[in-house]
Amino acid sequence: MKVTRWIVALLSIAGLLLVFLFQKIDVAAMLGVGAKGIDRFLVNRMIRFLINDALAVALIYALFVERKYVVFALYVQLVGVFLFLIPYFILKVYYPGYNGPLISFLHRLILNPTLLMLLIPALYYQKHMIRKSGGV
Repeated sequence: MKVTRWIVALLSIAGLLLVFLFQKIDVAAMLGVGAKGIDRFLVNRMIRFLINDALAVALIYALFVERKYVVFALYVQLVGVFLFLIPYFILKVYYPGYNGPLISFLHRLILNPTLLMLLIPALYYQKHMIRKSGGV
């Protein structure tokens, strides 16, 4: 890997670690966004989701340096917003007392860039298969 790719990879990994270590910080309060309670909760979760996924996309870029992989990762992130983030917010707002397995599952997908991290071995495998078959 070239030096730039190493720097992007290390910065994205360090960023992911920092987001995890400072997960208890109330970013919404620091930005002056949202009132107390559920508004701040939603803003904090959305910010963390977007930062984690942006850093994961940067890591995918650093590993593969192919535009098609980055664009695909962005589409996966967008799908994640609709399939996971929005239902998570709906459950948290309308059913605040519910703490079952569905909310736990969604919580882990929201707070960790799981979908995009799963893309890394899949994209590596695809790239390996394309090379093996004599493609680009």
